[in-house]
Amino acid sequence: MTWVDRKRDLGQGGTSESVHLKAGEQLDFRIESCTGRFEPDGKPSIGAFEFHENCLLVSNFTTSATYVIENLEGGIELVKARPRQLQVAIPFEMSRVLIPSGDNIIELTVFGSPPPLMGEELSVGTPGPAMVDLETASKYFVVLVALCEPRLRGYSMAAVPSVQEVVQRLRGSGDFRDANRSSINYHINYLADQKLPVSRWSRYMSEGRMHSKREALVAFALRFDVVREEHLLLLPKKP
Repeated sequence: MTWVDRKRDLGQGGTSESVHLKAGEQLDFRIESCTGRFEPDGKPSIGAFEFHENCLLVSNFTTSATYVIENLEGGIELVKARPRQLQVAIPFEMSRVLIPSGDNIIELTVFGSPPPLMGEELSVGTPGPAMVDLETASKYFVVLVALCEPRLRGYSMAAVPSVQEVVQRLRGSGDFRDANRSSINYHINYLADQKLPVSRWSRYMSEGRMHSKREALVAFALRFDVVREEHLLLLPKKP
């Protein structure tokens, strides 16, 4: 049998340690009340990680704290393990588990094995319907990447950049040397009105969640992987 290991780097006070789980193993944990340090196998435990086949589960044994599991690759995707919820599946290959503890938030980074892929010989060879058709070399796509950049870099709570911030971010590129608010707004409007179905997508979002076309574009692009981490290479290097 091939065991798939999952590793957690547990950061606290500038130090880190790793814990490996194999299929069928469970790790209870607690937070040390005085130092706020994460303690594997600590008692009394406030939660547990379990590894079953290719799935990592987290349980929340508390009665008042919610644990948040963020996708490190997506920036805005997350799941929650609410109080007393057991065996909540973590669907991300790389994730950050946030556990509130007093005035602090304990952060655990979880690395998992990638999900298996269907073999080419089993594929029916029929691509899915094309949701979007974007030219990654186009100016409008670079503008979209700039809008998504903060969340792609792992800051899930980061505000969507303003138009002026996008102007400043892209001026290091020759194609955007003369960029201004009007030209960036043109690309944003083109994306929202012509290239991405954000008006239809907005109907699936709660009322009041998105206050601008920029927020709608970022929500759609990241949710459906239109913009991914490798696209950050399209942006000019920061000085």
